[in-house]
Amino acid sequence: MSLQEKIERTSVRAMMALPAAVTGRLAGLVEKVDRSTLDPRLRLLLALSDGRKGFHELPLPKGRALYGQMIRMLDVPEEAVAEVRDIQVPVEGDDILVRLYRPKDRVGPAPAGGLPAILFCHGGGFTIGSAREYDRLCRHIANATGAVVLNVDYRLAPEHPAPTAADDAVAAWRWLTEQARDLGIDPERMAVMGDSAGGCLSLVIAQQAALAGLPLPKLVVAVYPKADGATDMPSAAQLGGGQGGLDKDMIQWFHTHYVQDENLLADYRVSPLRNPDLAGQPATLMITATDPLRDEGLAYGDRLKQAGVSVLNLDYPELVHGFITMGGALPAARKAVAAILRHTRERL
Repeated sequence: MSLQEKIERTSVRAMMALPAAVTGRLAGLVEKVDRSTLDPRLRLLLALSDGRKGFHELPLPKGRALYGQMIRMLDVPEEAVAEVRDIQVPVEGDDILVRLYRPKDRVGPAPAGGLPAILFCHGGGFTIGSAREYDRLCRHIANATGAVVLNVDYRLAPEHPAPTAADDAVAAWRWLTEQARDLGIDPERMAVMGDSAGGCLSLVIAQQAALAGLPLPKLVVAVYPKADGATDMPSAAQLGGGQGGLDKDMIQWFHTHYVQDENLLADYRVSPLRNPDLAGQPATLMITATDPLRDEGLAYGDRLKQAGVSVLNLDYPELVHGFITMGGALPAARKAVAAILRHTRERL
């Protein structure tokens, strides 16, 4: 972390420690759009970023670097775990990194049946983000849930357009189902989890596992997922104007990089919401917020319920897209992440 990053991170953390009433008043003085329904500290954080260039307004390498800087500024601190292991997993035409984290309270022999596990897919519009940038969060997930976490570094667009990320994620799941026992993991207690693009991939894994005859996850945790390749639901128009951490221009930038063939919009690996048969899918935690993708997640949850699948919707209207990596700076995000992980642990 550069000196400038350290200074900015310290400044942001200090402001987020101010009383909510103070941050709300400060936000009201500088914010350019109405965010009065959001958490007061989040309002100030977003107001301070108004006018700054987003990922989509920079050359791709700089956009990727900026994403990493933002996560380092806001995410939870690095936690010790019992084991971290980098594993190369074969995928079509290549290998990808899967980073394994064993929770710190699980030193010594695993239970007879093995530990639960979570295959985690990071966010970033299939274009930015990496296992390295989600390292802190995955350590925290492992310790909070008592599960082995496997952090998937799937290949990114535009170098690897759709459906590469989906195929990589499914290959990682296939590998995990084959290696679970050797890794000290209970194959009956494995979940998939992801945020945004990774939320999409968690839905895709569950669907494709069913289609391929692979073991299904016991649980899907989809955090504000991109459930459809298109973005034409009401929430995209209502909430895509810059109120939160994701806007219409950024969504289109991600889309252009990832979906380089529009015919793929009909492919369930790109648009899991379009799969007409969701019967038999795993129990699902669907996480939503004040987010342009909100209606996609809600629609997918409704489709699951219609198919007889158990769904719990955890809704955080005071937060925005991206909150899962804001828990180090934002108390409301930290509380939401704790609730998500508590529900995950209970179901595993």
